[in-house]
Amino acid sequence: MEHTKKKIQRLLSGLLVVFILFGTPGASLKSMAAPKMPGLNAKVTEKNVLKILNRYDTDGAYIMKKQIQAGDHILAWFPSGRRIIDGINTAVHEETHAYSFQRAHWNAYFVGKKKTIHVPVTAIFHTKKMAGSIPSRLRTFRYKTYVAKPVANLASNVEGAYGLLNEFMAYRMGMSTTLSLYPYYTSQNAGWDAWQAYINSCENDKLAYAEFKYYILHYLSYAKKHYPKVYQGILGNRKFCQAYRSLESSFAKLISTYAKDLKKIQKLMKKQGRKMEITDKTIWISTGPYSKAGLGRYTADYKKLQKEMKKSAYASIHKKLIAKGK
Repeated sequence: MEHTKKKIQRLLSGLLVVFILFGTPGASLKSMAAPKMPGLNAKVTEKNVLKILNRYDTDGAYIMKKQIQAGDHILAWFPSGRRIIDGINTAVHEETHAYSFQRAHWNAYFVGKKKTIHVPVTAIFHTKKMAGSIPSRLRTFRYKTYVAKPVANLASNVEGAYGLLNEFMAYRMGMSTTLSLYPYYTSQNAGWDAWQAYINSCENDKLAYAEFKYYILHYLSYAKKHYPKVYQGILGNRKFCQAYRSLESSFAKLISTYAKDLKKIQKLMKKQGRKMEITDKTIWISTGPYSKAGLGRYTADYKKLQKEMKKSAYASIHKKLIAKGK
């Protein structure tokens, strides 16, 4: 009897909770509703940027919040008069640099999921010293800026392999943010004018993956011949190897995800009545019954660098970095 009485009491308690949640028209539904997500053309504000990142990209949100707390003006990276999606990749990229610099003068490497690898620095030489040893056919988009003629105090030069890895980290973060926003784009029923920002960012970062991985491996190959102590110091730096291993692996996965996303976008465009063609050189989109526009790609340069890194000198160094980073 007592057992039956307790069951009835629990049932009544449950009904009371249901009544409290749903018995007051409107009030409970408002309290349970998710905050409205900023649209594709929403004003570029810290609040709107963080709303999007909080929902779709926890890593990007983590970096931005840390840097806002540090006093950074994150909106400085967004082009005037443009959309959030036009600047968010660059903003996360640059604030990742700032996050690293403030914690260990370029040598704190954010690898995702709130994890940062602090890397001690060993002897280095300036990156531009190896510029002449890079074959002309491999002097791609970022060669001049980051290797041959860097601006004063650019980390990729004055910090050697450590600075190159820092750039690798920042480009990885930018691409991670862009890809994380795929469901945001679809939830907003994005058209081609929005998707082309997505594609441009990913194409840019995909090439950066190949370029900076090559620069790091070439730096070490050059060091092995000309600065053996530098080579030994970096290869013997387990934290550097751990950061390289984590960043390289996750960056490569992002590129695979992007390849799949391109096919998905192609299907979305078809539903919107647009024909999208994907070639190695160009992504074409129909603009009318007999016209189309194209976005250039860096596939040829990407493939050249990937092929170069399969050579034994580079493949051997890559394997050593991966093995010592376990």
